[in-house]
Amino acid sequence: MVLQQGKTLIGYRVFETFEECYQYNEDACFIASDRDGAEEFLDWGDTPRDACRILPVSLSDIMRDYGCSGGEYAMRRDAFERFRTLAELNGVPYHAAPYDGDDSLRVVLVEGVIRNDD
Repeated sequence: MVLQQGKTLIGYRVFETFEECYQYNEDACFIASDRDGAEEFLDWGDTPRDACRILPVSLSDIMRDYGCSGGEYAMRRDAFERFRTLAELNGVPYHAAPYDGDDSLRVVLVEGVIRNDD
């Protein structure tokens, strides 16, 4: 699938270099709205800062199912708005709901991702 604006920044993710995995909010890969938000999320975990990298996230990354998330992502409000705009532009179907009643964090299940086990 060729995506329009597929490399446009949606947000940031935290990669733990020691475990070689992305940080999760429950079972969903976490996407912060900005770099500061990713650093805050990093502070909540037990992983030392020097064992992590903060990386950008684009729609192309999401559609390649980064982090083996099964297409499920936990997005902060601004990241979700950027995702929603790009998903609509590209006709990418998804389902979104507030996480545990918190409207500032959306759990988004994206359909059509290329799963790593496919």
